[in-house]
Amino acid sequence: MGVTDAAVQQLAASGYPDLGVIARGVTPPPRRSGRTTEPTGPVMAIRLSVTGIRGGRDPDRLARCPYLLIVDVSNLGAAIPPAWVRTPADRDIRHVNIWPSAKNYCPWAGSWLPSLCWNTFAAGWRQAPPSHRTLGNALEYAKQLLNAENHVSPAR
Repeated sequence: MGVTDAAVQQLAASGYPDLGVIARGVTPPPRRSGRTTEPTGPVMAIRLSVTGIRGGRDPDRLARCPYLLIVDVSNLGAAIPPAWVRTPADRDIRHVNIWPSAKNYCPWAGSWLPSLCWNTFAAGWRQAPPSHRTLGNALEYAKQLLNAENHVSPAR
């Protein structure tokens, strides 16, 4: 399914300037319309930076920390999208709502990466009307998750 380039461009212009496409789906070939180039397929995965808190139980837990995320948007309407943390490195992550890298494989990076523990956000996503299950709302969830901690999270 994926999302459109227009949705990605709109978000990039409205607060996510480094948002970029890292994977596209395949679209069927165009019908005879005189075009010489293939249309681009839907966006299936993106990458972007989100600033959050360092987290953990240390005195500097509220220090700001940039997280480079990879987000799978291929099934956005059905489920909250899986999101992996590219940086910081797993050994440097203390945020309790991020799973260790051994837990989830990221097909878009081709490696095991830490991932967001959506926990109660996932239930809220399923209960939201389909029109609210957008890329913008998923990214807002990621911001909220990375700027607070749920210490009953099963992740760390």
